[in-house]
Amino acid sequence: MPSPYTQTEEAEFIRPAGSYIQPTTIQHWQLRDLVSSSENSSSEVYCVNGEKVVLYDTATSHSRVVQQLNYQPTSMTVAHGFLATGGTKSELDVFSLTEGTTICKNYVGGNVNNALHIGKDSSGELRLFLSNNDKTVKVFSLPSMTVIATLTFPVAINYASLSPDGNFLVAVGDSNQTYLYSAGQSSGYQRIRTFSEASDSGMCCAWNSSGMCFASASQDGSVCVWDLRSTKVLAKLQTQDKTACRVVKFSSGLTDLMAFSEHYSKFHVVDARTFAYEQVVNAGGADRDISGLCFTPNGSKVYLAIGDSLQSYDVDQTSRRSFPDGNII
Repeated sequence: MPSPYTQTEEAEFIRPAGSYIQPTTIQHWQLRDLVSSSENSSSEVYCVNGEKVVLYDTATSHSRVVQQLNYQPTSMTVAHGFLATGGTKSELDVFSLTEGTTICKNYVGGNVNNALHIGKDSSGELRLFLSNNDKTVKVFSLPSMTVIATLTFPVAINYASLSPDGNFLVAVGDSNQTYLYSAGQSSGYQRIRTFSEASDSGMCCAWNSSGMCFASASQDGSVCVWDLRSTKVLAKLQTQDKTACRVVKFSSGLTDLMAFSEHYSKFHVVDARTFAYEQVVNAGGADRDISGLCFTPNGSKVYLAIGDSLQSYDVDQTSRRSFPDGNII
């Protein structure tokens, strides 16, 4: 019987650029999307350390506290000039990075705030998506923080992500299903399709830069990719030791890469044009907790938070822009 997983060849897309002493923490053992790249500089990255969100500058090896909280975040995101954090008791804090002020400090009801995502809808309005253990995704308008929609699911939702054009929303949670919604202004959020390729709970989901493909990462160690134009899975990848997959991200721009992290130590970088080439990186020996990874907005770097360190990797942009695949090893 043929393998249900996509067969990949080994390639090299990124190279180590530096390792920095910056402790990062995880509040919930499953929720590990706690790193976000700065929108202003490719040398800066946001990460969670205890009850603080810090901005670390790899160019100077200095960090500063951006957000001081009274809880350890389970979720954190930075986008479009805002920093949002969520906690285990429905805490939600939203900070305006441009104004340097907190615009929301509240309890939003429900249970654990599993994930946060900021994106622009199809009309260009900013939206904050809050995935909660109470089986909902709450949609807030930014910066007013008005709740404009509440999506209800049969299970707790671990992640929701809006497509770059604002027309679609994908969500995953405590089942093997990946939910696809239309997000049009006239009809609101309408479920249009459900996929069931994985065998365990979904932990994270993401869109590629064109908004035509999306991926979901699952606790069974699989990462499944779909094209909006088809109901069939485009690619199905897996963690090296079949351990849980925690985070999946796509690069923006012309590098066309996808990265996903394992529960411990390893992460993968995949050619997102063909899904035929893959690089597996062991970032620090066995059993070191990964608390998040991200691409810089220009796609030039990957940041990984692992244990007491922050690691940076340079993307081979010349190769990605000149050739269809990576450097084959």
